[in-house]
Amino acid sequence: MTVRGGRKPRANRFSGVQRDPTTPVVVDAGWDDYTPPDPKRMASRRRPGEFQTGRDYRKGRSGGLRRLLGFVLFVAVIGGLVVGGLQFVVRPVVTNGIVDWAAGNPTALQVPFVSDIVRGTLWSAISKPVDPTNKKPVVIVIGAGSTPLAIGEQLAEPDVAVISDVRAFVYESIEKGVTANFQVGRHVVAKSMTIDQIIAILTSPPVAPPTVHLVFREGLRIEQMVAELEDKELHPDDPTAPLTMNVSQFYDLAMHPPADLLAQYKWLQLPAGASLEGFLFPATYDVAPDTTPGQLIGLLLDAFVRYAPAGFLKLPPAQIYRTVQIAALVQTEAKKITSNPPKNTDDGPLVAGAYLNRLNPKLWPTGLLDADPTLNYANDSVWLQSHPIESWVNYTFWTSIKTTGPLSQVVFPGTLAAYNTYHHAGLPPMPICSPGADALWAAMNANTAAGYLYFLSKNDGSGTLAFAKTQAEQNANLKKYGYTK
Repeated sequence: MTVRGGRKPRANRFSGVQRDPTTPVVVDAGWDDYTPPDPKRMASRRRPGEFQTGRDYRKGRSGGLRRLLGFVLFVAVIGGLVVGGLQFVVRPVVTNGIVDWAAGNPTALQVPFVSDIVRGTLWSAISKPVDPTNKKPVVIVIGAGSTPLAIGEQLAEPDVAVISDVRAFVYESIEKGVTANFQVGRHVVAKSMTIDQIIAILTSPPVAPPTVHLVFREGLRIEQMVAELEDKELHPDDPTAPLTMNVSQFYDLAMHPPADLLAQYKWLQLPAGASLEGFLFPATYDVAPDTTPGQLIGLLLDAFVRYAPAGFLKLPPAQIYRTVQIAALVQTEAKKITSNPPKNTDDGPLVAGAYLNRLNPKLWPTGLLDADPTLNYANDSVWLQSHPIESWVNYTFWTSIKTTGPLSQVVFPGTLAAYNTYHHAGLPPMPICSPGADALWAAMNANTAAGYLYFLSKNDGSGTLAFAKTQAEQNANLKKYGYTK
């Protein structure tokens, strides 16, 4: 059997042929069909230097060149891909490294290509605001000696976040040559601003220190002042500078003034357990947002000292307190109180005189003041005691008490019972509000000589009162001004 290169034996050698057993077996060695080349012919075809072989290696040379060029092209493509890939990976790393290095070495920005790389990398952070639609004011306070880096870090803090990249702020500050121009103080910026706009604000004069405008009008009780403070916290005049006072602490100090506070005001000697009601002077105050309760209490008491009528604080302490009690009643009853000294037609001294006359047993044997405002004070106090301090801002104070029976039968709990001056004789335990300077003057100069015991509002839009010495005169006034028929 002949095996050719591992191929199967030739099928036509023995297939279907009957061998004659007498015929010798011939084995095909594989080269019986090979014819050697003619030596003369091969010799004539050889050239000097050629291999002594019958194969011509010059055949197919052009095909090998094509293969070589293809390989070179393949290597070039692969190399390009590798270089490109490295560029995508390495270039950002190198660029960011240059930017970070320049941020720590500002003089490097003097090199043009460094400056170009930095600007190109940070351009988005420089030119685009963090949030174009968010114009909510954000307060930035620059301290003395603050560097652009320190300011940039403050601008990028999570609770501020008006810039997205500190390096962009530092770079732009250097490029604009304003690194030494940032103004110490308070500035207001927003997330809708670009870095250039923020720099323009921070290099301009700072805004004036913020203040909270508090208006405590005459006739407010302490709880109304508390409600005013609550309202300022909820609705600040300047959203960037809301009042941050602990209002509950203010209320506690006003209701239970400590001895060390009272010691600063020798003229102020309160009855045992008394609050500062009546002595927190009504006025307009501009205070810092972080004013403490103690500081505000001090301002109010200092204003009382400043605006009290001449000679008022020289009265004996007990008389000072009693006069303030009368002045608080005058403040709630008299709508027309003129400036100090009042005119002869002023209602203030006449109201004060009428109440003092009711305290005179010779003129008013019952000793009852019959003062509606004291009942309204106690009625409000009942409500306030059962509601949290946060809800006082929505309460309507001084609403007339509603009852189906006589006012003398209204009963208030605990110490509030004494505020029913239709039932309990004498002045109420404490002042019921903060009187102004005119009411204090009226109480200090009460007109008892006129002999009035009664008064009522004329109910004609004038805001003035009609006075009477007897019940008959009072009844006539009631009919005259539409209270009765």
